Amino acid sequence: MLLAPLLVVDVPPLLDYPNHLARAFVLASLPGDTVLSRFYAPHWSIIPNLALDLIAPPLVHVLPVHVVGRLLIAVAVLLPVLGAVAYNTALGGRWWSLGAGLVAYNSCLLYGFLNFAIALGLALMLAAGWLRWREVRPRMAITLAVAGAPVLFVCHLMGLVFFGLLIGGAELFQLYRVRHAALFRALVMRGLVVLLVFAAPAGLYAISDLRHLGGDAAFLPIGQKLLQLVTTFANYNGPLDAVAAGLAIGLPILCVLARRGRVPGPAGCAIALLLTAFIAMPYGWKGTYRLDTRFAIMLGFMLFAGFVPAAWPVGFRRCVTGALLLLFAVRMTLLTTAWAAHRADLADLRAVLAPVRPGQAVYVAEAGLQEAPAYWAANPRWRLLSNGVRTDEHLGALVLIEHRAFWPFEFDEPSQQPMETRASYHGLAERVGSLPDRATAAFANVCGFDYVLLLAADAVPDLPADRFRLAVRSGFAALYAVTHCEGAP
Repeated sequence: MLLAPLLVVDVPPLLDYPNHLARAFVLASLPGDTVLSRFYAPHWSIIPNLALDLIAPPLVHVLPVHVVGRLLIAVAVLLPVLGAVAYNTALGGRWWSLGAGLVAYNSCLLYGFLNFAIALGLALMLAAGWLRWREVRPRMAITLAVAGAPVLFVCHLMGLVFFGLLIGGAELFQLYRVRHAALFRALVMRGLVVLLVFAAPAGLYAISDLRHLGGDAAFLPIGQKLLQLVTTFANYNGPLDAVAAGLAIGLPILCVLARRGRVPGPAGCAIALLLTAFIAMPYGWKGTYRLDTRFAIMLGFMLFAGFVPAAWPVGFRRCVTGALLLLFAVRMTLLTTAWAAHRADLADLRAVLAPVRPGQAVYVAEAGLQEAPAYWAANPRWRLLSNGVRTDEHLGALVLIEHRAFWPFEFDEPSQQPMETRASYHGLAERVGSLPDRATAAFANVCGFDYVLLLAADAVPDLPADRFRLAVRSGFAALYAVTHCEGAP
């Protein structure tokens, strides 16, 4: 059931996903593709955000690009759930951890943060090995952690942070159990082990571009920050998401208070560290956003990975199991239905992109939330998550993936992605800036572009006929040929 949505649409509506897939397609094509080589060049360096960029390009050589994309989404969906099960089992848990399926399609996954999701799952699995073997087979546990930590760094830095908090919680719990006379020695020995585990990632970070990237940290108001603990469960229906959050958060708390369940020491310490980090973490820093949201996602998985039910009456256990299964089935049915409906927008987009030829440049604009509020208020649910976030903003990447044309919003930040836009086209992208709305596009300087692609075109009037000629219109999208490129002075 977790993978069912991937069978109904070839480009799932995950916000950043088309951009990541486009970069994988380009990296797989360079340097042999003379058209794409005009736009982009590889820029490999030490970057703590490379899972897709390392895995996807070799697969694109043997499988269709959209099949590769869905395979990687499947990995990003399954790994955190399997990691939660492994971690919970290492604590002595059983069936409760399967409830992690409720948070598999969490807000960050639906935003398209696939590297983060993959790293999160690997971190839970490595932490499960640490719990299982650290005290009984320490060499095996330490060797696994030392080998796994650089892998987490390469996948996504936040996965490494999560792993550090998980094993840090386990080590703090073991120190708590040590007799006072032996505490100093235990503190030194365990501290040295932790330093050994993270020595290689620390060295990699010190020589990475991210280490030298500046920028002020941006923090959310405390109310909005705390709300993210609930919006972790954001999907396509607000009341249903609230029920899922209430069950996942409320039931473990009530059971612990009623002594019908426990949070074992290693997990309890890890959760305390995660909560502290979540509160202290900014929303944005070093060019990365939703940093604190990612800690909320980690806490969401720990609700299932770190809690062990105990002494539940048979009737109560059956009721909870039934509620979890029903809620999971309804959420997955809703998500699958929404993704199937998304095919209509994809069909419209592909129809209007038919005239685009390799090597051309496409300016992309959209009817924004502010420009057409009534349209978005009545918008089909597959275009908006329950928290109001749009998931179709980067669909224009299909001009690059399927037509080998340039579009100005490819993710190519040197500190975060192993690709750069060549100078002449980089200038085009800088001139466009962030994704413009229809009003901006109507008067913009579009010199250097062959077409303007307008998304949510059924919400707004046509672009001005004195500058743009309508080439194709099909529902959600419209394509205009540029006839006069200079904009308003």
